[in-house]
Amino acid sequence: MGRADQRALDAKPMLPYVVAVLGLAFVLRVAWALAVPVIPVSDAAAYAAFARTMAESGVFGWTSDEPFAFWPPGTTFLHAAVFWLFGVWDSAVVALNILLSLGCILLTIRLGSRFFGHRVGLCAGLVMALWPTLVLYPTVYASEIPFLFFSMLALDLWTSSRRPRLGLALVTGLCLGMAALIRPVALLLPFIFLPGLLLQAYPDRDGLKRVALSLVLAAVGMAIVIAPWTARNFALFGETVLISTNGGITLWMGNNPDTDGQYSYVPEELADVPDNEQARILSERAREYIQADPVAFVGRAFRKLLLLYGNESIGVAWNEPGIEATFGPGAMTPLKRGTQITWALIFLAACVGLLVAGKRHGWLVVLTSPLFLSVAYFSAVHAVVVAQDRYHLAFATQIAIFSAIGALYLFDRLRPIAGDRPVIPPRAS
Repeated sequence: MGRADQRALDAKPMLPYVVAVLGLAFVLRVAWALAVPVIPVSDAAAYAAFARTMAESGVFGWTSDEPFAFWPPGTTFLHAAVFWLFGVWDSAVVALNILLSLGCILLTIRLGSRFFGHRVGLCAGLVMALWPTLVLYPTVYASEIPFLFFSMLALDLWTSSRRPRLGLALVTGLCLGMAALIRPVALLLPFIFLPGLLLQAYPDRDGLKRVALSLVLAAVGMAIVIAPWTARNFALFGETVLISTNGGITLWMGNNPDTDGQYSYVPEELADVPDNEQARILSERAREYIQADPVAFVGRAFRKLLLLYGNESIGVAWNEPGIEATFGPGAMTPLKRGTQITWALIFLAACVGLLVAGKRHGWLVVLTSPLFLSVAYFSAVHAVVVAQDRYHLAFATQIAIFSAIGALYLFDRLRPIAGDRPVIPPRAS
C-alpha cells in the first residue's frame, strides 16, 4: 500500500473495520468454545480449584483450610467474581475470557494505530483475532489474557494524550495494580512505560512535570489496589508479603543444579514449610548458585529465552482432554504443529517489523517506546527466573503490532512481483 492508499484508509471511518475484526474474533472463539468442553489440567486445574474455593468460602487457597500466597490472586479474583454473579460453572469463565480477548484485540487496534497508524493497528488486531493459540484460550483457566488486558488498558489510558492526564494516571495505576495482582511482574511497568513518555514530553518543562506527577499518581492507584491484599498477607504470615511468595521460589526454579529453565517442584524437605519461609530459603539458595558461577547463569538465561520464544503449543496442551473428547487423540499433533508454525510466522514477522519500525521512525523512538521496552523487560525477567512458551502470550499485543508492521512491509515488497507498482513505505509525519 502506497502513500495515497494509506491516506485513503486513514480518511475512512475506522469503525466498520474494527467491528469486522472483532466480529471475526468473536465467531472463532465462540465456535471453539461450543465445540470443545472445558476440562482443566495443570495450572488451569489449579486456577479452577482456587476460584471455586474463593467463591464458596472467600478464602484464596486450595481449600478453605489452606490459605496461601504462593500464586498471585488476581486471576482468581476475576474467576470467583463471575462465579459469584452467575454460579460456579465453567461457561461463566469462558464468557469472561471471550470478553477479555475482544478487549485485548480492541486495545491492540488502538495502540497500534496510535503508535504506527491505522493500517498497522487494524492489521495487528487481525493478527490477534486469528492467532490460533489465542482462539483456543477461552476454554482455559489462565492468567495470560487477563494480564494482557489490564496491562494494555493501562498503557492505552496513559498514552491517550500527548499531555499526560492526571486523572487518567490514577486510573492507569488502578489497572496496573490489578495487573500486578495477576502477575507481580507488572509492579515495575510504570518505570518501563516512563522513558517513552519523557521523550514525548521533552523539552517541555511543564510536560515533564506532568509526566513525573502522573507517575506518582499511578503509584498511588497501584497502592490502592494492592494494599488490602498486602494487609491480608501480613495477617497470614506475620510479615510483609506484597502480593505473592513465588518470586524467590521461581528464581530458584530457574537457578539450581537440576533446573531445565522451566517450572519445577519445591524440594520435598520444604513441602510443609510455610510459603514465606520457602521463598526466603530458596531465594538464598538461588543467589548462592548464581554467584558461584555467573558465566553459567548467562548461559541459562539464553536457554530460557529460547524456551520463551522457541515454541507455542500451550493452548493445545491445556485443552488436551477437551480436544480428545471432541476430535479424538489424533487431532493433538496437527493442532500443535499448526500453532507452532503460526507462532514462528508471527515471531519472524515481528522481527522484521522491529527492523522496519526502527528504520522508518528512528531507533531512539522505537527502542524507548513502551511497546518495545515492555517486551524487553518481560524477556529479561523470564531469562532470570523460569520460562515457558505461554509467557510470551502476556505481551501478545506488542508482538502483534510489530508483526503487523513486518507483514505489511513484506506484503508491499511482494506486490511488484504480481505486476503492481513499487511501494515506498511511508515515514511517520
